[in-house]
Amino acid sequence: MNQTLSRTICCKLDVDDHDGVLAATQHAFNAAATWITRVCWDEGITNTNTAHHRVYGETRLNFGLGAQLAVCARAKAVEAIKAIKAKKRDTCPTFGSRGSIRYDARTHRLMGLDRISLNTLRGRVVCRLVLGARQYAMLVDSSWEIGGADLVWRDGVYYLHVTQSREAPSEVEPDGGMLGVDLGIVNLATDSDGETFSGARVK
Repeated sequence: MNQTLSRTICCKLDVDDHDGVLAATQHAFNAAATWITRVCWDEGITNTNTAHHRVYGETRLNFGLGAQLAVCARAKAVEAIKAIKAKKRDTCPTFGSRGSIRYDARTHRLMGLDRISLNTLRGRVVCRLVLGARQYAMLVDSSWEIGGADLVWRDGVYYLHVTQSREAPSEVEPDGGMLGVDLGIVNLATDSDGETFSGARVK
């Protein structure tokens, strides 16, 4: 069965003069996510589709989010509820006003490899990615597919955490260059060539 590998690239952002609109979007997004979490928590909703139908209209009306940012806020809220319940805790999660904004494929777009277009309360803004050699190499690796991203604000600096994924390589069948070892009690180990090893010999 194929499995999916995922990784996250942390990229520093030069937001130019967009700090105000990004901060306002963070405030609205996390206020919406906190409200959605409370509604779903109180009403026992953990299903994504049920949550969408319950909160989508009010989210857009009350918090000024565009359609897709409202969907992303709902996704963040429902995921937080599931994580709390999986840990068997009974406290409804909340989000700070400077919490991360979750962006999906419709709300962010790479423009070349040094700029990113992000949805905000006032439409799209373009910021510059400040990439080191490692981040650049990871972004240009075409064997990985870019997925969602999280906009993170920390100590006055914005970062974009870009998620990439790809299928895991299939398992390699053992060949003549590999050695298997079976652990036992009388003989501590027996290798795949049939040789046994006692405790004395191991010492």
